[in-house]
Amino acid sequence: ITDPTVLLDGDGNIKLWYLPGAIDPILQKNVWDSLNLLRAPLEESVKKSRNHGWRNDRALFQETGDLLGSIDLSPGWYQQGRGPPNFHPEVSRLLKSGRECNGARQWVNEMCEFHALLSGTLAIIHPQMYTSGREACICLEMEAKQREDVDMASILPSWNSVYNSMSIMVNRATPYHTDVNGREQWLDMLVTVGDYPPLDFVVPMLNLRFRYNPGTVIAMLGSTLEHGVGHTNGNRTCLAYYMRHNVHQSVAVQLCPQPNLTDLEPLINVNS
Repeated sequence: ITDPTVLLDGDGNIKLWYLPGAIDPILQKNVWDSLNLLRAPLEESVKKSRNHGWRNDRALFQETGDLLGSIDLSPGWYQQGRGPPNFHPEVSRLLKSGRECNGARQWVNEMCEFHALLSGTLAIIHPQMYTSGREACICLEMEAKQREDVDMASILPSWNSVYNSMSIMVNRATPYHTDVNGREQWLDMLVTVGDYPPLDFVVPMLNLRFRYNPGTVIAMLGSTLEHGVGHTNGNRTCLAYYMRHNVHQSVAVQLCPQPNLTDLEPLINVNS
């Protein structure tokens, strides 16, 4: 598939948006160049063994790439094994104060306009998810001030995304998988940029292959649709944005409904 596509089920529920060429080439270059700020934590993330999990398995990385690695960033999430009501969300390790030398906070600042663009895209394709994500970030900021959580209070104003978590994967293939922390109500958002030969984004359970050229945005139900991306030469990064249900629970923000074609009726009526 090479043309813009919306994948629906029989009830009109939206399972996937495919938006090729959604990111302007100049903006793509800015995103790629910004990764130099994250060079140290990205390089440190590459492990030699699957004992550290497949997401950082050295065998999945394209060794001739200019940069390798996979890291996660969040202004507020729960560490593994923790959750509400006994614990509070925390800033992810790379964004904590005292780690400014790793470039992560500077990178978040430089991505403000880009993240605003992606949030605006979500407001169009899944307006109810945008609203609940924005509400969760506002509540997190209020909670951070009440608890005097300096780390969270200082990073949230520049986070500028309604998604509360993201992963940055540079020159890495992705085996077929589903995202176990996702929810059927949520669209994860994937953005690919770089300079690389033709590559496909594969949804094997539906026997679908989407051409995954630089500048493509895919928003999908990652918790229900198995997906994967193979190896390629050149240089490529995927930015993956997602939400965590336990964070929404902690600030009492309800899950939004599934995205449905009827959500787009106001937009369709305006355009017609």
